[in-house]
Order: sequence, then C-alpha cells, then structure tokens
Amino acid sequence: MFDWKSFLESFEKKTLGIINITDDSFSGDGVLNSNQQLEKKFELAIKNNVKLLDIGCMSSKPGYKILKRNEEINRLNYFLKNKSKQFYYSIDTFNPSVAKKALDSGFLIINDVSGFVDEKMIELASQTKCGIIVMHRNPKSTYLHEKMKYLNVLEEVNTHLIDQIEHLIKNGIEKKQIAIDPGLGFGKNIDDSIDLFLNLKNLINVYPLVVGYSKKKFIEQINMTESEMQKHCIDSGVALVRLHLDN
Repeated sequence: MFDWKSFLESFEKKTLGIINITDDSFSGDGVLNSNQQLEKKFELAIKNNVKLLDIGCMSSKPGYKILKRNEEINRLNYFLKNKSKQFYYSIDTFNPSVAKKALDSGFLIINDVSGFVDEKMIELASQTKCGIIVMHRNPKSTYLHEKMKYLNVLEEVNTHLIDQIEHLIKNGIEKKQIAIDPGLGFGKNIDDSIDLFLNLKNLINVYPLVVGYSKKKFIEQINMTESEMQKHCIDSGVALVRLHLDN
C-alpha cells in the first residue's frame, strides 16, 4: 500500500514536476509527439533534483476540450514509450481508464483535479491502494472551473476537503494514501486564490498538502518572487509544490 509519509521521507526537494503530454496546455509547454522536448523536461527535472513527475495527457485549463478516452490513452502510451526510469510518476487525470493504464504501467499516484467525484476512480484507488491527490471541489459546482462564491474561502475549503476525505475513507481509501490540494485557480476567483495561498498554514494539516500555483493568473498580484513563493509554501508546511519545469 502506498504511504505518503514514508514516500516523502526520501525527498530532499519538495517539488512535483509538471509534464504535459498535450498540444493545448495553458502554459504552452506541452510536449506531445516531441521526444526532444520531453527529454529536455527530464533533464530539467534531474538538474533540479525533482524525483516525482505529474503526467497530464489532457489540458484542464478553463474552456478545456474533453478528449475521447482513446485519445487520452494514446497520449499516455506515447509517454510510456519514452518515459525515463529515473523518476516516480503520478497521473493527472479524472478518467478512471487512463488512471488504471498508468497504474498498471508503474505509476504510483492518481492526481484527480475533479476531486474524485467519479465512483469508479474511488473504486480503482481503493483496490490498487495507490497514492491519491484529492483536489478541493465545491460540492455545489457543476463543472470544474465554475466560479463559486465564498463567504470565508479558507473555512469553506477546509470543510469541503474534510467531507471529500470522509467519503473516500467510507469507500475503502486508507488515510495514508491521501494527500490534498486546495485547488488554487480552480472554481475560485483571483482574490479567493490569493487568500488561500497566503493562508496555506491554516489549511487542514492531517494530510500532506500539495499546492499548484505555477503560471496561474492570480500570482501576478502577489508581491513575491518565484523563490519567495516556494519558500512561503515550504514554511507553511506544504509537502509538495507543483511546478512547471522551465529552467
């Protein structure tokens, strides 16, 4: 069974590196069908001492296009044919069949930005005992990027995450499998994302916290350098900072 605590003990650098096997990533760094660009990402990960890579085969940017299942799997197959054996991998997907293919191919973690709303994804994680990253999802939202209104975003996100986790545990997920993500920029306006980012230390601290702010619009209004933002995350108790591999 995957155990986040023991898994993270070997990490000197608390970074989850992003590799997008896409042609429409919001960051413009997709490496679909470009072995040279993919190899460059691996080189940057090694240079920066990144051990865990998050592989996404479908963009989840606002207005993203939902791929047919076979198309997302074909992109994953491209990556599998060219992957490096020097890293651990998580799969960034909300498609259970894609997640299963990744787990069957040696991936350790499912990173589901939809918040594990699909019972088949929960069943898969329960059966395989893999690691999971549970992104916050407002229970009233009808789609991923629906902007929701919050009176107290920190309090409400904590409450929602607790409810999400309770549902997972009731359905066979073990606590040691779970890490959480507050979902900065997902279904939240800029002010709410900034509020969450500046108050990371006040999010529930029972589970490892994964935070992704890289290249998102709200950081333009935060008066911090990239290194200062990373330090803020680590000082706030973040287990992994999800970052694009640029330099």
